Amino acid sequence: MQNLSHGMQEALAIWLALLAAVLITFLILTFLSRRGSGGPSWWARLRKAIRDPEAVRERQAKAERTSKELQELQRYCAEVAVAASRATLMAERRRSEWEAAQRTQEAAWRAYEEAEQDVRRLRRANAFPFTDDDPESRRRHLVRIANEAHDRGEISAANLADALMHRNGWDPTAHPFAQQLMLRRVIRDRKFHAYQEASEIERQTASAADMAAAAKRSLDDEAFDAELRLRKATAVAPEHSSPSFLTAPANS
Repeated sequence: MQNLSHGMQEALAIWLALLAAVLITFLILTFLSRRGSGGPSWWARLRKAIRDPEAVRERQAKAERTSKELQELQRYCAEVAVAASRATLMAERRRSEWEAAQRTQEAAWRAYEEAEQDVRRLRRANAFPFTDDDPESRRRHLVRIANEAHDRGEISAANLADALMHRNGWDPTAHPFAQQLMLRRVIRDRKFHAYQEASEIERQTASAADMAAAAKRSLDDEAFDAELRLRKATAVAPEHSSPSFLTAPANS
């Protein structure tokens, strides 16, 4: 028992001596590394050397993710730029259509005003006493003025049929002034209807032009924001990223 106890004491003393040597060595190395270049300690360098492979893999994965994000953002910028260019062309075309509709509307209004003036002149002339003439000549006069107006495109085929069939106010026995007044009223009403149709087309084209202009402004803003995001992402991209992903697309 004495020999066993003595052996255990010697073993314990040896283990304590080894532990003290390791601790003293660790303290000396740490103290020397701190007094040296002022960099990280040998222990920190040892841990870094052990963990470096994992850090390299993480940096590579991060660089790949950044490259993919830049590539996707570059593609999105190009698509938005193309869409903005098409929206610009569409807005210009819609505006041209609206301006053409405005000109048509103004021309239709002028034509209606001229027809209204003709009606007023004939209404004033119709106030004078009528002269006696042949009823058959009045009928021929109605047929002649109705056909001439139709040939000039002033009345429709339906209006001509009404005049020849003596419907909707057409009277073959009326005085020529009254017949001419009826014709001018029909022409005036038809031109006013044409003006109303032109006004409706103008309203629709104006709405379409406004929508196209709004879409153009929205896509222009989106293209600018995408370009700005790409530039910011390029500025913070890692140095080892692929240069092909760091080039911003040209904004058309």
